[in-house]
Formats: sequence, C-alpha cells, structure tokens
Amino acid sequence: MGARDRLAVRTKRALRHMSPQHIIRTRLSAKIIRKYADKVGLIYFGAVDPGDDEHRLVRGHTVSTTHMDNHYCVGTIHGYDTAIVLRNDTILAGRDRNEQRCHWLIVTFDLHTKYDLPHIYIGHRSKHEAYRASYSQLTPLSIGTFGSYPAHFVSSYTVYGIPAHALTIERLVTPQIASIIMSHFADASIEIEDNTIYLYVESRYPNETILEKMVSNGLWLANNIDAMLAPRPNEED
Repeated sequence: MGARDRLAVRTKRALRHMSPQHIIRTRLSAKIIRKYADKVGLIYFGAVDPGDDEHRLVRGHTVSTTHMDNHYCVGTIHGYDTAIVLRNDTILAGRDRNEQRCHWLIVTFDLHTKYDLPHIYIGHRSKHEAYRASYSQLTPLSIGTFGSYPAHFVSSYTVYGIPAHALTIERLVTPQIASIIMSHFADASIEIEDNTIYLYVESRYPNETILEKMVSNGLWLANNIDAMLAPRPNEED
C-alpha cells in the first residue's frame, strides 16, 4: 500500500471516529477493558503508537503499516506474560481487492517452553480472506497422519504452516486439542509465532464475556502446550 493509499485510509478512519455513536461506544469499551485489566492484574495503556519503542509491539499476522492499536494492556496472568489489544485496519481482500475494515481483539501469551516452535496458524474459514490479505507466507496443511480429527474442526478450520514442519505441527495440534478449539474457541483464530500464542477474534466493541473467554481459552492452550513439551524426569537440562 503506497503513501497516498495509507493517507486515504487514515483520513476515512478519522472521519468515522468522529461520529457521536462511535465516540460513545468507544468510551464504553475503554471502561469495560480497563475494568477487566484491573480485575486480572494487567496495566491499561489505552492507545499505542506502533512506532513507539516504549511499548512492546503486538505482532502476529495482523501487523501492518496502517493498523491502529487501542486499549493496550500488558502484564502477567497465572504466570504467563500477557497482552491485550484492540487492533483496527483496512485491508484489500478477495480477488477484486475490495477494501474490508477489520477490528481484531488480540490476546497474546508467551509460552514457557524452551523448544523453538514452528510458525503455526489455525484459521477459522470464515476469516480466510482477511488472513490471505494480510499474510500469505504459510501453506494450508493436510492433517491426520497420527489420528483422526473431528469432522467439524476440519470443515471449520484450516491449519497453516511450512510443509517441512507439518509433522511437528500435527504433534502440537492434536485431535484432542482440535476438539476443544472447535467446542470452546467459537470463531477465534490462533497463531503461534516466536513461541507466543496469538488469539484473534473480530470484535469492534468487546465486552467482559468475550475478554474472559479469550483469556481463559488462551491460558488453557498455553498450559497444554507447555505441559506437552515439558522435559521428562530422566531428561537432562
């Protein structure tokens, strides 16, 4: 996206954000997220400039030169370094490259394992176009080498990765984990990159129920992956 296009995107965004309805709902979201941050022990910073070195940038496939981050929270929950941010951006999706406005609620967790995990993206198929528009370096993988996956998971999600890492990814995203993702994660998408879990869900004005669900599901997944990769008693450090 060129400089002129980026300016056009930011101008349209500024005009939309001036509407009274948007202002009211944004203030309500800020109140809800700040209250939730206080409840779980996170620090609330609000809007964050992606170019500001003072705060750690929340990466993942949604990072771009035009995204805007708001309601940024950071801290530790149950021993996991955690961040929450509401990211909005305009992407060019589909064959016709039509503009699509996205509002991602992103929750991240830094894993404890010392193993370097491969880059994995578990994308809900309803969000396929948004993913392909913002990131395209991973390949859809065919899973099922070590066991049968729930039919609903296979029809609702695509697992992406580098083909050379396919077997390792399948050992991490087991049929049991896939079943829980299908039943508890709703339409959220999941990414693991640089040993950080990213949960994404489309939510322009998140409420406490969505926040609680995202955090509890992310902690469950982080705990399961760390437990799966924990050294055995007879293994050396």
